[in-house]
Amino acid sequence: MRAAWRVAGTSVVGPRHAASGESCQDRHRVHVTPAGALIAVVSDGAGSAAHGGEGAALLCEAIVDRLDWFLLLQGGGAVTRATVAAACRTVRDAVAQARKRASERARDYGTSIAAFHATLVGAVMVPGKGGLFFHIGDGAALALAGDRWLLSPPRNGEYADTTYFFTQSDWHRHLRFALIGPEYDTIFVMSDGVTDLALQRGAEPRPFLPFFEPIGRFLAQSSREEGEQALSATLDSQAVRARTDDDKTLVWAQAAAR
Repeated sequence: MRAAWRVAGTSVVGPRHAASGESCQDRHRVHVTPAGALIAVVSDGAGSAAHGGEGAALLCEAIVDRLDWFLLLQGGGAVTRATVAAACRTVRDAVAQARKRASERARDYGTSIAAFHATLVGAVMVPGKGGLFFHIGDGAALALAGDRWLLSPPRNGEYADTTYFFTQSDWHRHLRFALIGPEYDTIFVMSDGVTDLALQRGAEPRPFLPFFEPIGRFLAQSSREEGEQALSATLDSQAVRARTDDDKTLVWAQAAAR
């Protein structure tokens, strides 16, 4: 059977964490269900949080597991208002589950859930039927259809260097969704270490398409292993390291031609 999506994704440690001997605090998951739906999730563990990377891993795992089960129950049917609303509830339930797991570990470690601060950005898509962005905090997600694009932009806190996390008590207020139309066939999901390179800042952020287009063309012609190796090398290149010292995650997916 032909794969419904071509996918690739990588997380690389930034110079700041590398210099201090710390590991990458970003996590990502990209999963294609047996019925051909895509789930792509990126989470950025806060550098100031002692267990931010662990919080990011818990969040990615919960989102993929819950959405995978939801899509299995849906059985590949039409995308309706009811199914979109149910998908939003599923994401909320997944965040609540990740918070519960983080709270349990915080008790084990003798700390608070704030030690697991992490952001969330992702997409769930059914080829030819559309899908949904879901987002807490910074990072970004981009959908492309030829020269058309749809962006779920970063959202910062009161100050430019702050953002929102799934571990905050008011996380419900900061969880946002956006519909993705059925015409979109290519998805990029990224942490904030990549948005510094990939977005044009302004009153309304816009994607810098000369960043995305060559990456997409290369990945579309490569095996997943080759593509991920090249993606890691690009994000860890000297030129990129000079631009930003954050950890960096980029996930790409493209629907197979129907």
